[in-house]
Amino acid sequence: MDLQEAMKKQNDVALFLAQKVISAEPKNSNLVFSPASINAVLAMAAATSDNETLRSCILSFLRSSSTDELNATFRKIVSHILVDGSKRGGPKIASANGVWIEQSRPCSPASKDLFENFFKAEFALVDFQSKVSF
Repeated sequence: MDLQEAMKKQNDVALFLAQKVISAEPKNSNLVFSPASINAVLAMAAATSDNETLRSCILSFLRSSSTDELNATFRKIVSHILVDGSKRGGPKIASANGVWIEQSRPCSPASKDLFENFFKAEFALVDFQSKVSF
């Protein structure tokens, strides 16, 4: 796997999404849009889904050959691009990731570990059916 090519594909997907969102947004309106967040959510879904059709669709949309490629690309982004450069006079970029799953749905310990330790996402089982609690 060529990591540079994998990152280029993710940039292409981000530009595609941005073009679609911006073209649908009325002029003179405010918009907050995070292709990186969308990519992270899709990568999490692909990495933890047991549904091969869903995984295949996500990999196709993200132009990736495998979840291993997606994970390697995410790891590269986190370790190089989102690194805290403030001590060197550079930027400090922070992101907030969270995964909230309906408590009645199964979530394997491996998926929970992946969310918390690889994607650095806050993880919680919540009761979406009768109330929302964070």
